[in-house]
Amino acid sequence: MSEETTKTFTAPELYLLAAAFGGKALFGLPEKEVYQLKGDEVFQEAYQRLIDKEILTTEGKITRGGAFIIQAVEMYHQSKKYVRINNLMFAFQEKNQDELILLIEMEESEHYQLRVLSKAIVLKMLSDEIPLILREPKEEEKKFQQKELLHQERHEVEEYEPESMFMNLELFHLEEEPKNKFNPKYYQQWFIFTKDEKLIMVDVINKKYYHASQYGFLKILFDELEFPYKRSEELA
Repeated sequence: MSEETTKTFTAPELYLLAAAFGGKALFGLPEKEVYQLKGDEVFQEAYQRLIDKEILTTEGKITRGGAFIIQAVEMYHQSKKYVRINNLMFAFQEKNQDELILLIEMEESEHYQLRVLSKAIVLKMLSDEIPLILREPKEEEKKFQQKELLHQERHEVEEYEPESMFMNLELFHLEEEPKNKFNPKYYQQWFIFTKDEKLIMVDVINKKYYHASQYGFLKILFDELEFPYKRSEELA
């Protein structure tokens, strides 16, 4: 794999690429049946676009560049866990643990961008795009990771609409049982933002609200994305 691969596709195009290795579902995309119900024309047009992108030849054979893209889609498909951050969906590979496969849902365009990135580049990209990651922690945050909000503060947070500095974080561990959203080993969703300079983490599934430390927040993020970091007392 090269350091970065970038291509933009529609969901039908990605499903055609997945068909090359027998893949029928792709995490984060609408189900394939949604497009099949629209008729053959949807996939015929997608097929032609793959030819135009030189992923397929006019005879329908996979090009050298196309084989590389299909390999990236296959690695994304085979991942045993996924991390979604806003519109970014990360998949993991066992052979090369220094890289992540990233599928970006493009806003309002029904297109997806596929990338293979080193974890170092992913960390820089996230730091550039999500200010929460570089937020300067308050001194008091060194004393805790999460503290559940008291009733009055929780009520204030429930009424609060963050305008900036927020993140939707979803964690999917597909091999865990039972496979339902109430099993935190299988699925978690956190809504993270700042209010009055406090870092707030909302456990969406269990409807619990926490005042979080920057250290605790980054520990969850780094652990789930499998970023290496030096463990300290704050992150232990």
